Amino acid sequence: MRYLINVVHDRPADFEGDPSDLHEAMGAFVAKLAADGILVDAAGLEPTERAARVDLHGGKVKVVDGPFAEAKEWVGGYFIVQCRSQEEAVEVARQSVELHRVHAPGFEIIHEVRRILDAE
Repeated sequence: MRYLINVVHDRPADFEGDPSDLHEAMGAFVAKLAADGILVDAAGLEPTERAARVDLHGGKVKVVDGPFAEAKEWVGGYFIVQCRSQEEAVEVARQSVELHRVHAPGFEIIHEVRRILDAE
């Protein structure tokens, strides 16, 4: 089963200002997931300053360019993993969060784990 792990931050990620040991640890973690055949895809996302939203409200479609001042959380990236169970996918997320705890103290992060529904 495939799972999407959304990487949600409490503030925009500063990829240049974040600790280099975090980048190295995450690089090794992602490489191991790939070598173990668990990783399907993973990437970081550009800041919301370069994003756009397409909203449908009240029957009207509206395009809004970033940044989004009202945002309380930022999706900074994602993993797509192939796991035997949700528990296994949650463990992948837990390991990633643990790397952030160790290498970027004070950084607040959430990994939301959701199964991808396959079209039948």
